[in-house]
Amino acid sequence: MRFEQKLQDNPEELEKIGKELEKYSGDRDTDFKEFIQRMWSIDKVKKMSTSEIIEKLQSMNVDFEIERFKKQAQNHISAIQLAEDHYYTQDFHAPGLDEDFIWLAMIELWNRIIPEKYNVEMIDDLMQEGYEDIDKQNYGGGLEKWEKTWDMIISIVPPHIKSVTEADKFIPDLTQSIFNWCQDFEIELGSTGMKDKSFYAKRIKYCQDFRRRFPKSDKSILENMLRAEAESYTELGDMEAAKKLLQEID
Repeated sequence: MRFEQKLQDNPEELEKIGKELEKYSGDRDTDFKEFIQRMWSIDKVKKMSTSEIIEKLQSMNVDFEIERFKKQAQNHISAIQLAEDHYYTQDFHAPGLDEDFIWLAMIELWNRIIPEKYNVEMIDDLMQEGYEDIDKQNYGGGLEKWEKTWDMIISIVPPHIKSVTEADKFIPDLTQSIFNWCQDFEIELGSTGMKDKSFYAKRIKYCQDFRRRFPKSDKSILENMLRAEAESYTELGDMEAAKKLLQEID
């Protein structure tokens, strides 16, 4: 989805890829650019009103009702999986490229109807938006998104899951694994703290929350979180707190 969306948002890249494919394609009647632009994307769905989305679903013979959708969502953490379980199982009619509209509609309707109930797609989008901000050196914006990402993750992952590896198994379809992202988050908090010490305090809280929430994670990650917390206390001038944390590693 992200690849297709980026192509639609970047006409120059779309044109470039289309020309490259023409070199190897025997079907000169296929217009790659036109094909991509005709595909449904989340941005296209976002431009529709809620009533328009529902009317489009109904025109495809998809039985959708808001209150029923709310109840269905209570048993899911993914809008795409909800679509697979309750809507792709119906006798829908999806000519051409319309089949993708169903799961895209479920993502957008979830965001509008029950935004307070976090799902996998929300986590993935916010996580990747954070990476994009950081790549553009918008560290404050990226880390703010990642703070929200962390809140979403710990709200979705059940309390009995005590390691980040198990959390990845519970939420398996993210663009970036929680295992990798959680360490990137700590590193970026530390790097940004060198310019703004308030991020050291955020780093301390995050490391504490991580160790409390996922105490059975790999030893290497837990020790890195302890070191990061100790380093942050050192930068904030609390040498005693830093020393106590480092003693836990030894």
